[in-house]
Amino acid sequence: MRTHRWTTLGGVAAMLLTTIAPLTLLTTSAAATSTGATAAPPATSAACPRDAKDTGPATCLLRAGTGGGDQPLPRVTAGRGPLTAGDLQEAYRLPADWLGGGQSVAVVTPYDNPAAGDELAEYRKANGMPPCDADFPCFKKINQRGGDTPPAPSPAWAVHSSVGLQLAAAACPNCKLLLVQADDPSLDSMAAAVDQAAAQGATAVVPMWGVAEYDGQNALAAHFDHAPTTVVAPSGQGFNNGGRQILPAAYPSVIAVGGTQLYRDSATTRGWNESVWRDTASGCSMYGTRPAWQPAGACGSRRTVADVAAVGSADTPVQVYSTSLGGWGTAAGTPVAAAFIAGVYGLAGTDSSTPAGRRLYASAQYLNDITAGSNGACGGGKICTAARGYDGPSGMGTPNGTGAF
Repeated sequence: MRTHRWTTLGGVAAMLLTTIAPLTLLTTSAAATSTGATAAPPATSAACPRDAKDTGPATCLLRAGTGGGDQPLPRVTAGRGPLTAGDLQEAYRLPADWLGGGQSVAVVTPYDNPAAGDELAEYRKANGMPPCDADFPCFKKINQRGGDTPPAPSPAWAVHSSVGLQLAAAACPNCKLLLVQADDPSLDSMAAAVDQAAAQGATAVVPMWGVAEYDGQNALAAHFDHAPTTVVAPSGQGFNNGGRQILPAAYPSVIAVGGTQLYRDSATTRGWNESVWRDTASGCSMYGTRPAWQPAGACGSRRTVADVAAVGSADTPVQVYSTSLGGWGTAAGTPVAAAFIAGVYGLAGTDSSTPAGRRLYASAQYLNDITAGSNGACGGGKICTAARGYDGPSGMGTPNGTGAF
């Protein structure tokens, strides 16, 4: 397997944004100014099917915005704006040029996205990544049984696969990417797809949606425990979520990923400013037990969400390419953060039977400790307020290289 060295494009020419309103998405756009500190990214809203029957028990956590059409959105070099792959690698100090060869990251979504490969190719080209071709066959799509026959298509759910693949590639351009398409958005189908991804040898697996906790959920817990494969999942949206966290993030074997707000800030030593996103999730699992390596805190013997975090804020979204968005647009939400963290696990390529959670909690020196921001009212407690060391919204922090993964 050859490993590619690649360089992110330095920038993209500024352009006026146009509004595109796909019928199957609840998305919006906002006019942008020229590239600079005051430029604002397109507004995002829920990237979910309009018809509740298409969602079923699933919780749609992804937000998306239209605006770029066939050209990448203007890159903001100061302040806040759509973040490129190069921005993310710089902010999280990822040695993406050289690592990740031979590793694979699996993205799990419901229904088929017929354009997933072409969308990934567009994103890779715009970000200076090597193409997935005969020399570097880095993309494959299967169903939850491992076959080539796809499930029914869904333009709305297709955005989830676009974002998942592209954010995993942003963290690990040299990783192979596997899209496992579940039959539907149920937890049972997700479990089957995660099993399939692990059977295919994925280094990390990320389902791009969730299901609220319920009595009897532990019957499926084993499907999300595949060490040394690391299963990563979005933490959800909002503090405490009515007392029920989101599965599979609430399972003790899964790495639950929260969302942060991230933007350039020359006044900081890091060159970036990062804080807890006000809409990220945290709280105590209703049924999941606390793994031994997680501090008890406010949840006592129960599992606390989250474990780690990365950018997910709608105020500092990432740039993505999706035909369901009419081309280039933006994405936000904890699935963005989870897909990126799955890519970081692929980049690290750790071949260890030690649970990923144990490694993560023992490696604070390789994480950015997030100490600002809150996602709710909890009297200043760590369950919803960023603090030194572990806290609910950002977990142990955000990547500072690959040492914790």
